[in-house]
Amino acid sequence: MTDIDLPGVKEMLWYKMHADLKSLVPWFADYELLLCPTCFRPVKFDEFSLEHIIPKQALADDPKDVREAVTRNQRSGLTLLCRRPLILKGKPINGNGCNSWKGHFFDAAARELLNSPPSNIDFTLRHQVSMFAIGYLALFRKYGYRVPLSSSGLLMRKQFFSPNVFLKEIPGRCQMILSAPPLAGFNNQKKAYWDEPFKINIERGAEFVVIRSMSFCFPLSDDPTIPIARILPYVPPRYKIPP
Repeated sequence: MTDIDLPGVKEMLWYKMHADLKSLVPWFADYELLLCPTCFRPVKFDEFSLEHIIPKQALADDPKDVREAVTRNQRSGLTLLCRRPLILKGKPINGNGCNSWKGHFFDAAARELLNSPPSNIDFTLRHQVSMFAIGYLALFRKYGYRVPLSSSGLLMRKQFFSPNVFLKEIPGRCQMILSAPPLAGFNNQKKAYWDEPFKINIERGAEFVVIRSMSFCFPLSDDPTIPIARILPYVPPRYKIPP
């Protein structure tokens, strides 16, 4: 099943993300800018591109009956990533920003993990980091800017730009992947596996993400399911009216 009106999808994502960002950082209410979820640079609409979180090349390997029953956008999950050229350590990086970075470093490894039995994969750190990067984008897709604005989100964004090795600050349990053979074919019992690619649960100070047949966890410094207090329950001493 194909997808239509991708420019309209990009626009809807832009306005949704902008509303979320300005609710947390009111400064953005006066500017037509968004923070890229990974590099966190303020970027205009035209400098973003639509990004399939599960790569399109991986989706192309899905069984034929799955591709006919569930749209590509549903199977992948969508977000926006910048296409403004990156500069790392003072040097320009060829390509279209974070969009190209994800495609170059993570998409091929993710394709192999998502479509091959674990016994057929020669696992490397690149495989593990690629799923960490995709899992971070899945968290951002669900919880918005609460994730990258937290200290654990900063750590995840730093890891995005370290594709070949885990940063020493990443907890050991967040460097492991629990994996099972991918499902084949489509029926009503398997529908949830295909049409919602990310299942997320928060418990014991960590975020647990399931991507199809793989499960792993992420550090958590701020629970995005707990609403942010907008009114202080007490008056700071300097604002109290003296007797």
